[in-house]
Amino acid sequence: MSKSHLQTTLTITGCLLITFCMGSIHAFSTLIEAIELQTGVERIASSLVYSFGLISVTLAVFFGHALYHRFSAFTLIFIAALLPVAGILLTNTETWLGWLLGYGIFFGFSSGLGYGFSLHACTLVTKDSRRGLVLGAVTGAYALGAVVFSIIYPALLASFSLDITYSIATVIISTAVGAGALLLLFSKVKTKLTDLKPQNKMKPTKLRFSQLWAGYYFGVFAGLMVIGHAVPIIKTMGVGSQLASSGIVLMSLGSGIAGLIAGYIVDQFGCRKPLSLLAITSAISLVLLALLNDVRVVLVLMVCIATLYGAFIAIYPTMIANIFGKERSAWAYGKVFTAWGFAGLSAPLLASWLYQQNNSYNIALLTAALLAALSAMMVFSLPNKQPKY
Repeated sequence: MSKSHLQTTLTITGCLLITFCMGSIHAFSTLIEAIELQTGVERIASSLVYSFGLISVTLAVFFGHALYHRFSAFTLIFIAALLPVAGILLTNTETWLGWLLGYGIFFGFSSGLGYGFSLHACTLVTKDSRRGLVLGAVTGAYALGAVVFSIIYPALLASFSLDITYSIATVIISTAVGAGALLLLFSKVKTKLTDLKPQNKMKPTKLRFSQLWAGYYFGVFAGLMVIGHAVPIIKTMGVGSQLASSGIVLMSLGSGIAGLIAGYIVDQFGCRKPLSLLAITSAISLVLLALLNDVRVVLVLMVCIATLYGAFIAIYPTMIANIFGKERSAWAYGKVFTAWGFAGLSAPLLASWLYQQNNSYNIALLTAALLAALSAMMVFSLPNKQPKY
């Protein structure tokens, strides 16, 4: 194995391990009832813990390029491994504020740091012809981490208290992330932006960021709405909690697997057309979900929407890298990723408000379908590669 091939293999392996563990932050729903019992807060307050987690993930990706500029790969990921462990000291106070800080901010920022950096590192070491596959795998691993820990957390809670459960899981996560940091150390990969030599003098500010941002926001809106309200949407069909929970696992699994498949597809056909097709298919699925009432069909459509969402978010980093180039992709993706954070907060809230107004999710689903169609139109007019100025 050549030196460059070994470096690439170690880097990608380390990043997959890191993102898999950091994706566990999205298994929060399996902890929410235990947190409420422990802290004595209601659902709105407990949901704020996860909302702060989403904000922290977004901020970590947004400011990531500045951190990549100052720290080596090992140092940065080692810090990311320590933050969740430090958060245990706060969550073990058994207070709502402790969970808000320890989980929402410490673990949330760590998760975003690990995810954003992994995309950055893999972009640098991967050939353009395989970029979609690798970045899709990184995003897919992030989603699969949520699936696995959605099973691990309830299994631990069946035998231990919430404090012990979260402490055990967090130590496992941080240890695995530390192992990923060692793989990056052994790979000797250079990820500091000061070590990179720009290949061109393109001014990325000339690109229509509003179009990129809106295309991403509208595209992920539907998936985040359906995932955030999966249980109540399924229960409106008269389904029990157990089947609803199984539906969530299938949705998360579909989202994770979609990343790998979508990455391979864009390496063959480019990003623009697959992204547009995903958004249009999502819009159609949302309309059908609003119109049909058969339980089996509803479950299939929800898994479909979650899978399309997983493919969409897996392709977007590749498109950003193709447009801006390796050296500026972290900077650009950090800006565009704020659309995901905004959608993560606004989509579930809008769905809740519309449900309260109409006692039905139909208006919310049709609204999301319209936004998905707008995303398809915006994305289709974007370039496949770096424009020449």
